[in-house]
Amino acid sequence: MKITYALLISIFLVISFTSCNVKGFFVKPGDDPQWVDPNPQPKAGAIAELPGEKVFKSKCAACHQANGKGLPGSYPPLVGSKLLNTEPTTPIRIVLHGIQGPIVREGQSYNGAMTPHKDILNDLEIAEVLTYARSQWGNTGAAVTEDEVKAVRAKTASQTVSYTEADLTKPL
Repeated sequence: MKITYALLISIFLVISFTSCNVKGFFVKPGDDPQWVDPNPQPKAGAIAELPGEKVFKSKCAACHQANGKGLPGSYPPLVGSKLLNTEPTTPIRIVLHGIQGPIVREGQSYNGAMTPHKDILNDLEIAEVLTYARSQWGNTGAAVTEDEVKAVRAKTASQTVSYTEADLTKPL
């Protein structure tokens, strides 16, 4: 019996294609991974998050609350906060190095400590979260820039403990 090259090639191709359809070699229809848009646009009618809002929700809202009113006796409010709404170096120093000790806000005493975020947040994240907080809940502080945060970080690099309220009255 004479086998031609065309027949051998045909048999080889049939065997190759059928043996490759073994589980693990080919993905079955429907198993394809979903494509995820790296730059998703908000859905129609959805409200986009403001810069800094995501960081605020993940790092700040647990204590200061999503409405900025804090928890009486435990965590001070950011609403109307003089330390937040003052010139930007003060809130930048607080976010970088934390604040501790007694403070009084609207007749309510607080004696806790805020965690330093210098090793947790980068300069842009700090600028955005402070800009967000300074523009929410009736606050009137100006936007904070990444360069301002970078400058304060450099000037306060030797700060090893959290600030007290009295420390923050001293010029930088």
